[in-house]
Amino acid sequence: MDQMLQQIVGQIVDTVDPDKIILFGSRSRRCEDPDSDYDLLVLKSGIQSRRAVAHQIYRALVDIPAAVDVLVETPERLEQHQSATDVVYREALQRMVVYER
Repeated sequence: MDQMLQQIVGQIVDTVDPDKIILFGSRSRRCEDPDSDYDLLVLKSGIQSRRAVAHQIYRALVDIPAAVDVLVETPERLEQHQSATDVVYREALQRMVVYER
């Protein structure tokens, strides 16, 4: 895990105490370019508002000098997406777990 990703994951863990964080997209496939963002799926149980959690994460990452795209889901909703044809979730589930509680 590169230093920037470690910093991003650390900030997310300190801010929202997730169950799991998955890196997907070009960085997980090791085909990124210098301007590629970090695509992260953040799983957290027991949340009422995925949007509120995403907002907390983005606020915590405001000083990070990298582009970060965050999707927040509960494990239950993610399980529903697994059987669907949602390409983003399907790709994320096949990629790199960078944090797990």
